[in-house]
Formats: sequence, C-alpha cells, structure tokens
Amino acid sequence: MNRNRALGLGVALGVALLVLANWPRDSTPPPATSVAPPPSPAPVALPALSCTLPTRVGRSPAAVDADDALKHAREVLVGVVRANDLDPGNPWAVVHGMLALGADEPLTDGRPAFEALFADFAERPKEGGVRFPPKRGSIRVEPHTDLVLKALTEGGIAFDRVVTVGGAPATANELLQHSVWRTWVDGAALSVDSYNDLPWTLQGVAACAPGDLAWTAEGGHPMTLDALTHAVVLKLASETRFLRDAMASNTPVQKQKQGIFSYTCGGTHLIMGAAFAVARGHGEPGDRALVEAEVAPLLWRLDLELAAVDDLLPAHPEYTDMLLDQRLKFLGHLLEAAHKMAAMGLWVPDEAGRATLARARAELVRTVVALEGQGLLSQPGLDAVKARREQTWLDLIGDAAHAVRGIDLSTGAGGIAF
Repeated sequence: MNRNRALGLGVALGVALLVLANWPRDSTPPPATSVAPPPSPAPVALPALSCTLPTRVGRSPAAVDADDALKHAREVLVGVVRANDLDPGNPWAVVHGMLALGADEPLTDGRPAFEALFADFAERPKEGGVRFPPKRGSIRVEPHTDLVLKALTEGGIAFDRVVTVGGAPATANELLQHSVWRTWVDGAALSVDSYNDLPWTLQGVAACAPGDLAWTAEGGHPMTLDALTHAVVLKLASETRFLRDAMASNTPVQKQKQGIFSYTCGGTHLIMGAAFAVARGHGEPGDRALVEAEVAPLLWRLDLELAAVDDLLPAHPEYTDMLLDQRLKFLGHLLEAAHKMAAMGLWVPDEAGRATLARARAELVRTVVALEGQGLLSQPGLDAVKARREQTWLDLIGDAAHAVRGIDLSTGAGGIAF
C-alpha cells in the first residue's frame, strides 16, 4: 500500500471514530454487561408508588442576558424543533421536542405531546404497569430506557393526570412503578445492557422519590435508590479518571472511544443523571464530592472536542453535516449539563468557569451560523440529510432541542426543579 493511500485511510478512520464517539445508541447498543438474574421463586409485585415531583427550582448563577446572536441561534433551533420534533409518528423526536418546548406542547395533530406518547406507543406488559418499548417495528420509541419517564419529570407533568394506554385510562404513576420494578444493580450485573442506559432511569426515579426508596426488583433483587445512585456515581468517576489524570499532568488526550467518550452524547447524560440524583440527596457519603469533581473535566473538554471536529472539517466536506452536528451536540449538552449543575448547587462558577461557558455559547452561535450557511437547518436541507443518512437527521433535530435547553439554562429563562 502506498503512503498516500495509507494516509487517506487513516483520515477516513479518524472521521469515523470521531463520529462514532458520540453516536446515539438507537441502532447500535453497547456490549452487554448484564448477567441474567436468577429466577425468582415467586413473581415480584410492582411497587405501589406515586410520584411527588420537586417544587424547588434552581437557576444557574452563571446565567447571562442573551445577545442578538444568541437570540438568533435560539430562534433558528426552535424552528428546527417545531418543524421536526412535533410529529406524532416519531416518538423519539417528540421526547426531544418536550425537552425544548415543554411536555404539554401540542403536536402537529393538536394533541399534547405526552398524551400522544402514551396513547400511541405505551404498552401494558403482563406483569402490570405501563412501559414504552425500545422500538415498534422500524420506529424508535425509547432507545434509552426511561427516556419518557425522565422527560415527564423534567417537564413537570403531574403523574396522576389521566392518559390513555391501549384504549383504557392510565397514569404516569404506572410507568414509574414498572420502571422501578425492572431496575436493579447487583455488583457488575445490571438490569439493562450497560451504564449507558441508566441515567434516564436514575433521574426519573430520583425526581419522583423523596428520601431513600427501597424495593424488590424483577428477579428478586433487593434495591434502593441510594444504592442505584452510588453505583452510577462510581461508574461515572471511573469513566472520567483518565481525563482528571490528563488534566493533572497536562497531558494531551485523543478521543478513541475510551471511557466517557464511549457513551451517548459524550457521556453528558451520565453526568446529568448522577448530578440530579445527588442534588436530590440520594447516594452515599462521598458521592456529592465525586460529582462536583466532574465539572472541571467537562469544561476542560471544550477545546479538545472542538479541535477534534475542526481539524477534519476542511479536508472532508462530504462529512460536513455529521461533523457540524458533533459540534452542536457537545456544545448544547455542555451548556445544559454545566448550568444544571450550577443551578443545583453542585458548582459555584468562578471567573475561569464563566469564561469557558461564554466561549461555549459563542461557539454554539458559530456552529449554528455554519449549519445555516450550509443550508443544513432549512427544511429542504434537513430533508436532504434525512434522505442521505437518517441517523444524522435524527441527531440534528435531537441536538437542536438540547441546544435550546442549554441556551435557556444559560440565560436564566430555564431552570431545573430538584
């Protein structure tokens, strides 16, 4: 093989690794790490739970007034969400629309988003309660377990509000009950494929349960919310240790799907789920300090993440949509995670932290301008992306919603109930 061809293959591999580093796990789940639980001697009943949502609302102390450029970026992104995330036939998109616009946002058919999700996609399993399947045919419903549960709690929907499941009345409390029943951690074994799938469950359950919740899970596993929180916090700390070591030694890091880089959206959901549960008072002694220590490596990643994309953009125009989305993905999720942690008192932003957030906002604006310049945020452009690579289209419309949420938290227009 000649040298030029080898270099070309190396660059192509680099692009693929970069894109896959933050690739959603909708179609390619991570390797299974769970072990089948021993059979239960008798069926385990679903816990009788009712969700009591928190009323305390935190807003980021690092919030700033939006300038005209940030207002324009938000307007453009909201337009993307309204045009693409309110389709009742795309539940994955609807959940993201709820994040940006609210769980009561009317869909294109006029129904409130959360009511339509239950009526069209929720199921009644044989063990009782209500659940959402990962997929229904080719339709992505809940590619991450409890994606809907987390969205409902963050959207502030009353869990005793009546919805329809299979043509019969139901409530979101039945969704909570089934979620808790099926969730357990037992050493290295999990009830789901990997820790990549637990953050949504943890935040959803932690939002509903004051104090330490205890239950017997499917298969007879004894479980507590404190233990679940502790397990997720320890996993997060282990997955980011290499970043903290690199920061301490001032050693460069390359993204190679190692540690936190192997998680959905760069592991920011793992950070947000652990942070929320700890802020609600769940976990064990020392967990709060471990979560607080995650802010520094998250902010430190800003230059690393942007450089990984920007080094490839000029040479690979054929990947412009995917690469610019990686920018949008990280920046929106960074602003969302950092401002949530500040709003919940897990971080007091200093001058350096505020400066990093300001740079992240500016880079988000630059990214939106670049996407606009390529025509990728117009509806014809998004339709062309969908026809070319549906997954990239899904990424763009989902990451637009997270970016709206990040902007709203950045300006104090949005808060987090905890």
